[in-house]
Amino acid sequence: MAVPVFCNSCLCEPRNPTPRFSLTSCGHVFCEICLQKGKKDECLVCRSGCRTLVLSKQTSPDIQSLFMGIDVLCKKYSKEISQVSEFQEKHRKHLFTYHKQKV
Repeated sequence: MAVPVFCNSCLCEPRNPTPRFSLTSCGHVFCEICLQKGKKDECLVCRSGCRTLVLSKQTSPDIQSLFMGIDVLCKKYSKEISQVSEFQEKHRKHLFTYHKQKV
């Protein structure tokens, strides 16, 4: 299950037609309407200086992962960790075989 996305100011959720949503560098999410009401480069929630990134299907996978369910992330990273582990084990065995033949 994906994490629900909502504006951290007005609490609205994406719907059709929907205002665009943005993620701030301080970790808050705002709809386009609330973002336009606030000060440029200042978070509406924590008032810190921040940059914003419009959320879309073209958003980087790292940012998209913030909105994925934990179950999906666990499956994804478990597979990647298994591949890394298999790669390392294969190379460790190769090195071990090499040193064993030298002795």
